[in-house]
Amino acid sequence: MEVRAAEGGWGKLSRDATGAAEDWLPLEHHCIDVASVFRALCELPAIYRSLCAASGQDLSTRHLDRLAVFALLHDLGKCNHGFQAKADLDAHDTAGHVREVAPLFYDEELSASFARVIEIEVLASWLAEPQDVGPLLIASLSHHGRPVEFDSHNWQAYRRYWLPDEIRNPVGAISGLVQAAHDTFPDAFTEPGDPINASMGLQHRFAGLLMLADWLGSHSEGFFPFHHQASTRAVFAREAAAQALVTVGLDVGNAREHASQHADFAQVFGFPPSPLQEALAKPSNANVLIAESDTGSGKTEAALAHFLQSFIAGEVDSLYFALPTRVAARELYERVLAFARNVFGQAGPPVLLAVPGYSAVDGEPANALPDIRHLWNDAKQTVKRERAWAAERPKRFLAAPIAVGTIDQALLSSMQVNHAHLRSVCLDRSMLVVDEVHASDTYMQGLLRSLIFHHRRIGGRALLLSATLGADARSGLLTPPDRHHVTPAADESQALAYPSITTDTGDVMAIERGVEHREKTVHLQPTASLEDLTAVIPALREAASAGARVLVILNTVSRVIAFQKAVEQDSELAQVLFSCNEKTCPHHGRYARRDRECMDAAVSLAMGKKAELAPLVLIGSQTLEQSLDIDADWLITDLCPADVLLQRIGRLQRHVRHRPAGFERARCTVLMPEDPTMGKRFDHKGRVRPLAGLGNVYPDLRIARLTAELIGNGREIVIPRDNRFVVEATTHPDHTEQFRDGPWESHRNELLAIKVAHGQTADSALIPNQPFGELRFREFNEQVQTRLGMADRRIPLEMPLTSPFGQRLDEVFVPGWMVAPGVDADVLDGPPELEESGFRFRYGGRTYRYSRLGLERVDVA
Repeated sequence: MEVRAAEGGWGKLSRDATGAAEDWLPLEHHCIDVASVFRALCELPAIYRSLCAASGQDLSTRHLDRLAVFALLHDLGKCNHGFQAKADLDAHDTAGHVREVAPLFYDEELSASFARVIEIEVLASWLAEPQDVGPLLIASLSHHGRPVEFDSHNWQAYRRYWLPDEIRNPVGAISGLVQAAHDTFPDAFTEPGDPINASMGLQHRFAGLLMLADWLGSHSEGFFPFHHQASTRAVFAREAAAQALVTVGLDVGNAREHASQHADFAQVFGFPPSPLQEALAKPSNANVLIAESDTGSGKTEAALAHFLQSFIAGEVDSLYFALPTRVAARELYERVLAFARNVFGQAGPPVLLAVPGYSAVDGEPANALPDIRHLWNDAKQTVKRERAWAAERPKRFLAAPIAVGTIDQALLSSMQVNHAHLRSVCLDRSMLVVDEVHASDTYMQGLLRSLIFHHRRIGGRALLLSATLGADARSGLLTPPDRHHVTPAADESQALAYPSITTDTGDVMAIERGVEHREKTVHLQPTASLEDLTAVIPALREAASAGARVLVILNTVSRVIAFQKAVEQDSELAQVLFSCNEKTCPHHGRYARRDRECMDAAVSLAMGKKAELAPLVLIGSQTLEQSLDIDADWLITDLCPADVLLQRIGRLQRHVRHRPAGFERARCTVLMPEDPTMGKRFDHKGRVRPLAGLGNVYPDLRIARLTAELIGNGREIVIPRDNRFVVEATTHPDHTEQFRDGPWESHRNELLAIKVAHGQTADSALIPNQPFGELRFREFNEQVQTRLGMADRRIPLEMPLTSPFGQRLDEVFVPGWMVAPGVDADVLDGPPELEESGFRFRYGGRTYRYSRLGLERVDVA
């Protein structure tokens, strides 16, 4: 099929089994499709709000039409000879359509023709600053996910693609797009009216919105087929765009109307609200709120109630519930899915689990959805697939109307990565809920501060949740990232109400504790066993004999595995150790993805709210601190920062239920170092010698020392009454800054240097506030840039293996820090070797074993 000779050229092709073009969509039609989606997106309440906030003006329908004209021009680069030649499989001199536009900006003759054809003076007259026409055009050309970076020195290589030949004139062909713009958006070309303030913020919003529109407008299998029955493509495209936005869940008008009839808290959740839930279920004028309440106090339901009232009021169009880990997101997803079904019914908007590798839509794994090739005769399957549009790629996760995922997906919206602008305009629509907001290092805190500030400035809504947020972190989150935050004094910080809600202006509202809010008295028992874990085995044996369920949380995976092996040597304890699919095992993060899913389910069954009363010992790492609904009779834990300790205590006697004799009171045994002052943790040069994760996993030894001093020889704390006191007494700068003698001063300076370095690294990772044309992205690896550290390796297996827990494994996972320096291979050194308890393999010259104990290196002592 000859398509190159068409006057305007082709925009989209379909090919037969041989690769030959069998059908095509004219370029003008494709550009009309995308511009129509863009224009429809501009009408959505939350998107319109963000555009107005970015431009600093109330945008009229004519303003939006004019932005849509710029959107329509996004693929003008496809007019060049090299791109049009791609229709012919035998063509050799082919080209792309983005960087190849450079001659139209740099070549004197071509740029003059280009300016005349696109009516540059008309476009410039629409803008408050006429020189912004260039940045808006470049933002339009940047629809593939990154800002276009023209090479001002090598553009001549593309010049020949724009020179006219005997068949067609590429620059002249652009006039077809301009005419399509006149026909599709005629009101844009009427009298000038008020100009658009094309600020840098608006340019960035425009670019992200166009990326989203281009993805939807290119959906030829469903929304925008090549052929239509309407009188014109513009008429068809307007109708198709409206339907597409409803189908994928971007247009939530029907859902909002339905939700307004189901706004009662008790009706949605099945129980009356607590004071915290009642407070958040009421309207608020604040764009950002911080809700602090103890673990298990119903913060999730409070957040969902807050989203619901904001959604009904039209303040947000979507929800993104961000958690610190994939495990936490998977655990919460089912609760959010149940909430959505209660509020919206079965016909409500799609609900996405936005975790790469685990993604699901409406409770069904995304990889189980029908293949696009099998949809032509099944309308029901087609709708199911189209509802899952946002789940098909992680870059589109934030486009879902209701999504649960990790904080990483939200942070990517502010960073120099592909499609960050698309992520950002999608998140602008959302109520952003960040759970466990304290659970991040200084690097992630820097990214989060910037994200919260942008969300607040664009008119978005955010709710930050924590049980253990310190005053220093709270002040930082509420202060613009370009300003130094001021932390209230320690006594003032400790006097703040708890539970409470803090607004973005710093106002604090105390929340009463309802009658259902149970206080829990916990006895902290120190024991000098950090260096010798086996010292607690006799006490474990007595607890098991009494029928207790014991949770042991250690700071490092190596300690977890070592202690698991030691306990297994005790014949009595070996009978009550946690198991998954009849395999005794610990719980930590060094398991394959499918095994972790299996283990998490087994943990919830064995130690959850409804678990049977039977002796059990579960040994694990920080993976047990949050999200999993664990109820232990007794908690044993390594010494750790007090805010982390409170998280672990949240798994101790979590529910009201019968306790074995001797365990009626909540007891937390803390494994302490022989020297709780931490003085021995420095070598003769003042460098830190880590012990059990103190000094590396938890780098600030000052907090560890303060926590040890707080525990002393043993003390009782009342949860949640003492939460604020415990956190501030151990993390507040007024207390940590008191250690300035000897090696402590060097330790302080080293921590400060790391904090500054992390802040600078975070700043360098963020999208610069620059106009398109000047905007440049650094190269970042999307797998690691939201968290500092080495890239983890996922190496595909040539032949699937069966895991120790009976799961099919298609890949092996190796944490980046375990990999030899400089190794980045995507294959193993050789085939894995099967063993009785699992298998071993070599990667990058190192040997690893994967067994019921997880992943271990076996070529080191």
